[in-house]
Amino acid sequence: MAAQLVELEENFFNCPICLDSFKDPKLLPCLHRYCRGCVKPEVDKSDDKVKCPLCKQECDKPTDGVDGFKTDFHTRNVVEYIQLKKSVAAEEVRKCIGCSNELQVAAFCFKCRGFICRKCHEIHENSGMTRDHKEHILALKDVKDKHLTLEKLGSLKEAPSCSEHPEKLAEICCVDCDNLPICVVCGQYENHKGHTIRGVRELAAEERKKIEHSMKALREQDGNVRGFPAKLAEARKSLEVNITETKARIRSQYNKEVGKLNEKERESVGLLAKHKAEIDRKEREVVADLNRQRERELKTVNDKYDKCVSEAKAKAADERGGKDTAASKTKDMLTKKRSYLENELSDSFSSVDHQGNTNMKTFGELSDQSTHRIQRYDNFVAVVTSVLASRDHWTDVSCLPDMNVSSKQLIEDAKKEFPEIAALSKVTTKAITPVFAPKANPSPIINRDDFKSDADYEKYVKEHLRIGMTLRCRKANQGVQEGDTGKVIEFDWWNNLNPICQWQRLGGTLVVSYSDVEIVDQGIRVGSKVRLQRSAVNPSRDQEGGNPRSVGRVTATDGKNCTVVFPTKKQWKGLLSDVEQVLLLRRSAFQDDGSYSAYVRDTIGDGMAVRCYKHDGMARVGYTGRVIRMDESDPGQLPIEVEWQRQGGTQWVKHSSLEILGLRLLSVGDTVRAKQDITYIHRTICKKGGTGQITGIVDGRKCNVHFVGLGRALTVFFSQIELSS
Repeated sequence: MAAQLVELEENFFNCPICLDSFKDPKLLPCLHRYCRGCVKPEVDKSDDKVKCPLCKQECDKPTDGVDGFKTDFHTRNVVEYIQLKKSVAAEEVRKCIGCSNELQVAAFCFKCRGFICRKCHEIHENSGMTRDHKEHILALKDVKDKHLTLEKLGSLKEAPSCSEHPEKLAEICCVDCDNLPICVVCGQYENHKGHTIRGVRELAAEERKKIEHSMKALREQDGNVRGFPAKLAEARKSLEVNITETKARIRSQYNKEVGKLNEKERESVGLLAKHKAEIDRKEREVVADLNRQRERELKTVNDKYDKCVSEAKAKAADERGGKDTAASKTKDMLTKKRSYLENELSDSFSSVDHQGNTNMKTFGELSDQSTHRIQRYDNFVAVVTSVLASRDHWTDVSCLPDMNVSSKQLIEDAKKEFPEIAALSKVTTKAITPVFAPKANPSPIINRDDFKSDADYEKYVKEHLRIGMTLRCRKANQGVQEGDTGKVIEFDWWNNLNPICQWQRLGGTLVVSYSDVEIVDQGIRVGSKVRLQRSAVNPSRDQEGGNPRSVGRVTATDGKNCTVVFPTKKQWKGLLSDVEQVLLLRRSAFQDDGSYSAYVRDTIGDGMAVRCYKHDGMARVGYTGRVIRMDESDPGQLPIEVEWQRQGGTQWVKHSSLEILGLRLLSVGDTVRAKQDITYIHRTICKKGGTGQITGIVDGRKCNVHFVGLGRALTVFFSQIELSS
């Protein structure tokens, strides 16, 4: 449909900067137009790039400044028409080109380029000399016609003059000179001889066809361009909801863990009171017995029993002091865990806020880009529609090539989907680290057949399962075959606390559901590595096993009691419920360094043999040594002091830099056995299980072993042997 001038003249042909009619309009590559004088300061102050004041699109700065931008002849002609229309409509007094008198104007002749009064208007249209001017006259009746179109305006104008011969009208265009209007003489004989010459109608039709194709492609993207702000708003709303939900989830986790700490603290206080009450009861019984016995004995032995009473009270006081010390340590440990938990909450909230602010800033930038893209889109459609509506061949060949070039970039921008907004609507953060690992009291193994339903047996497994137990897979589950057995190494806190096991057939770790496994072994037996539970503040026997970080080996057990050899004691005797099993696993059994680092933090103990597998200060990969002590004031980093075997000296390193090798370092004189067949040049020298004695240490990775049956010592890796019990 042809564009009516009354729809465009009020807001389309005014400069966006001065808000007045265009004066010598300059056309930027984005198709926005400005008066030459208005845009010149913007161009002059730019370096290499010029930014459009409206859509902010950048373009290269012409070498000759603002004059390097193309003049918009179409807009200039329309502005000229609007000014002429106002003069004719107002019937202003102007000099008539017919009678040369100052009279009210009635028309304007585009061929003569002058105003005409009413009397001369009729003569000008009917005179033989100017009869052909009739089609180029803008009369008062045309101005009053509300349906005057750009196509009608184009018919009033006459062809432009030849660029070389102004006295001649242009008849053809030079394509090589940017569709320059020229006469036939210029094209065949003068400056444009040998250039590509095209007829204006043919060239205009070709340019129209190109721009119509571009307009069709652009309109196909209309929904994508105009719908993008809605997508952006939806993603922004999703981000805000995600931030609120994430904070609420973290707050819930925090409150849950704080509840555990409070419950543990109440248990500790109650246990202390219980122990003190038991000590007081025993004291009263002993004192009462001694008093009764003293009364029955002769007076001569009163002094002896007075001494016994004093010793009993002193022993009770010592026990009370010991329990107070243990309770104080437990309280300090809980305080440190509470502080660590609060720091994790603060770090998690800070991470969520940082991600949210960053994503909100990115949303703002995308919103600005979307606004500018819509402005460029609307401006392009309006400009092209205006030019096409004029149906003037010379305007087409002058303007449409530049518009075709601009449309390509605009179409590419319109097709852009911005897939990253989906990721920007989300925030992620790590979960709150549990303060206590799940534990269960030891109990006799009960088979599935002893229960009426799978649900009852699953509940039993949940209540009694703990680290170190052996499980059997009852049905295939996520890659674990039915009948495969494995040891529990940890629990999946994000998956209903299901056990994570080291499976024998699978050859790796994998989490399984409680409903798919059955307990086949409680885990602690002769040879098992154990340590005192932190909750066992009063071991059941008369010998202490050192601090809770000490790890020892079970030498005897009857299912209820056990005997353990710790590094600091030859023997310790107590209940199985007072100790917990420690699994010594290699780093290869874990899927990532983070999981193994958490395992080392919870497992490592005094005197253990370790290897450095990640540079840490002066410590280098491959160094081996033994643990001297740990700084538990920082449970997150848990610095460890290690005495290096070959390098000598001690050094504090992070627990995340170490790998656990065993309970202690192997040394010269130790009896060891082969963990696997030891081969040399494809020949088995020592079978798995073969025993021998270490005769020398080569370095932190290898040693010399004299195996039974061999006539010489063999150099092997520490990873190939283990201490023989």
